[in-house]
Amino acid sequence: MRAKLLASVSFLVLTQLGCSRKEPPGAEQAASPVTDAERAAPMQASAAGIAPLQKKQFGAPITEAATTPLPELLQDPGKFSGKTVRTEGVVSAVCRSMGCWMEIADESGSAHIKMAGHSFFVPKDASGHRAVVQGKMVAADAEEGGACGAKDNCRGEAEKQTGRIAKIELEATGVQFLD
Repeated sequence: MRAKLLASVSFLVLTQLGCSRKEPPGAEQAASPVTDAERAAPMQASAAGIAPLQKKQFGAPITEAATTPLPELLQDPGKFSGKTVRTEGVVSAVCRSMGCWMEIADESGSAHIKMAGHSFFVPKDASGHRAVVQGKMVAADAEEGGACGAKDNCRGEAEKQTGRIAKIELEATGVQFLD
């Protein structure tokens, strides 16, 4: 009986010592190399006073090579209506219920972004982060429908958060956060 007790206590002591052992300096870096961009992203987010996001990619991967600047989309929305575009901006508002819409903005204006068919959602704490969005331009005056539509008043909620109504709307197929 004493031998079993002594063996059990010895095992517990050894496991505790083994768990508290620290890796030698540099061992973490060897296990998973970190790129400069990955190292800079949390610093950029924390420099802006916002917590870094755990996940960066939502929905389908961004495949459009050319970025259409938000001011260009705002200047002539009809030119891009029904077309798939890639743009970017800082997230200024997010659906507080599910993360099914967000708004991105810059000094020229803002765009209302719906996640296509509720097939994915963005983090509700994404405000302040820079995002690349790929999606189809829809007419800004298009009737809202579906789950994120008139009954949920997502544009009204966005207006309450930002104080304005976005001039353009995109139905996003993919969103990637840069910071």
